[in-house]
Amino acid sequence: MSNSKSDTSRIAGFVLLLTLAAVSLGCGGMAQAPIDVTGNISIEGKPLNEGAVIFTDQKGERSYGEIHSDGSFVVPQVVPGTFRVAVSVPQRRRVKGDNADPARGARPMPVPVPPRYASVDSSGLQFDIAPEKPELTIELKR
Repeated sequence: MSNSKSDTSRIAGFVLLLTLAAVSLGCGGMAQAPIDVTGNISIEGKPLNEGAVIFTDQKGERSYGEIHSDGSFVVPQVVPGTFRVAVSVPQRRRVKGDNADPARGARPMPVPVPPRYASVDSSGLQFDIAPEKPELTIELKR
């Protein structure tokens, strides 16, 4: 004959063990591996040639990617999900005269973008990033 108190204790321990196993599997199974998001960004068909794209997730965490001279970008190590996006383009003026730096003078001027794109709150840009489609085409409007 078995002791009912001992059996109840064993059953409770077994249920607790199953519950902990289910919770740990459920939490671990939902995390997605980070991916590199690649893409191109342009304004009215003209590629942006400088700046950064800024991805902000629903928790407010940000990821950045440099915009290359051909309008391409890579935002590394992004956990798939929904992101609001901002675009930062430097405001640079050409220097003329004796103070001009030939190296800087040879660089093309940044393609200007409207100021609304500088903030995720006003850009209107939102994208769903999925592991099976980590490429984006971002087309800005004036």
